[in-house]
Amino acid sequence: MTSNDGPAPGNQTTAAGLWLGGAAVLCWSFASTLIFLGATALGPWPFVGLASLLGGTVQLGAWRWHRGSFRTALRLPWRLWALPVPCFVAYGLLWPAALVGATPREVFGVNLINYLWPVLTVLLGAWWVPGARLTPRTIGATALSLVGLGWAGLSELPATAVPAGAEGATPPFRLLPYVLAFAAAVSWAMYSASLARWRAWAGDYATSPLGFLLTGLIAAGLSAGAGAAFGHAGARGLWLTFAYGVGPLAAGYLLWEIALARTRIQSLSLLGAVTPLLSTLVLCGVLRTWPGVGVVGGAVLVSAGVVLSVRR
Repeated sequence: MTSNDGPAPGNQTTAAGLWLGGAAVLCWSFASTLIFLGATALGPWPFVGLASLLGGTVQLGAWRWHRGSFRTALRLPWRLWALPVPCFVAYGLLWPAALVGATPREVFGVNLINYLWPVLTVLLGAWWVPGARLTPRTIGATALSLVGLGWAGLSELPATAVPAGAEGATPPFRLLPYVLAFAAAVSWAMYSASLARWRAWAGDYATSPLGFLLTGLIAAGLSAGAGAAFGHAGARGLWLTFAYGVGPLAAGYLLWEIALARTRIQSLSLLGAVTPLLSTLVLCGVLRTWPGVGVVGGAVLVSAGVVLSVRR
């Protein structure tokens, strides 16, 4: 999606942008919970395939309404095809795979690892985006986020250990969801940093509608290859799929893009910094599980690191 670093024309417009941005953050706060429950109920690839195709279709229609043409959402320059679009698709596949591979206890720590992406974006931007640089504030934000993740991760170590003779995955495979979540965070940071580098011209195009559609098609292919049947989904799985496709995917991105045109990116980034904490709280409420002091403290530290990284 595009970004706009210019100031908003007035206080009323700025307030409207913050309300829209807040609605987008609220949508995204439910994403982890919807993925975890929906992919478990429907199967990971049918869930991702249906939700992504739905989100991409809604996004494409919204872009047509917003810009009056499909052209800038479908005919992308080769540089967008070379890096941002593959990173977008990778994130859309890796993140659900990480969540669905986690147990209800592990999902809190796996969820937090995903929210390394804002800090990783700042770090990549300092290396790759013209005019950006690595500052003591950026280093502090990185350290704060890593401490938070370390705290959360150490508190979850017992969940990754399988006693001798017990059934379940061996410890190396129990770490796989954490590895996938980190890979997802890196892919989204690369996506964001590349668009920031090319924002002088990339803002005229939309990568997310096509990214969603490609993600959906790949997930559908994986479903067919694995023999997963779309037609055997229950009502609960279909409702969760619809909620994820229309909510965090379609509405979240659309609201965020509209908000970017109405207020400063710094203000929206600070607003978005509460997402790790909100996402953890939603998981707690829906799963009816209190994750422990380590995960809650880690969520607070990761959110604080994001705030520190985006402040000027």
